Amino acid sequence: MTILIVDDEPSYRLVLRNFLAGAGYEVLQAENGEDGLKQLKQARVDFVISDIYMPVMDGIRFHREVRAIAEYVTIPFLFVSAFDDQHSLDAVKDPRYDGFLRKARPVNELKEWLTFLSTPVEKRPKLPPGGARSRLNQQLRGGRS
Repeated sequence: MTILIVDDEPSYRLVLRNFLAGAGYEVLQAENGEDGLKQLKQARVDFVISDIYMPVMDGIRFHREVRAIAEYVTIPFLFVSAFDDQHSLDAVKDPRYDGFLRKARPVNELKEWLTFLSTPVEKRPKLPPGGARSRLNQQLRGGRS
């Protein structure tokens, strides 16, 4: 599986790249949404992990642009952010968004999200990863599983 990490923080991209590559994934990186779109056109990607707040093109606009590409309409897309304030939570509340993980969470939760979002919708558990946070994610996503 090829995963694209889109984040303006080089150190966070490095941490994710090392973790994911160590778990056997092929990893591509981009520093903003515009760069991420270029990566998507150059290589086949199976999963996207994207920050919300980035210069040049933020994650919300990047998500919208990705979904407009026919081959990526249903690609699993996980938002990450260091912010979990109400504005950030409102930003990912839309049911079109697959999931949200706070950057400070342990990387094993990232692996749980990868498994969850890579599983066909009809075979997924009712609640997303994260224990009590699952209910928050469920509420943020309008009760959708």
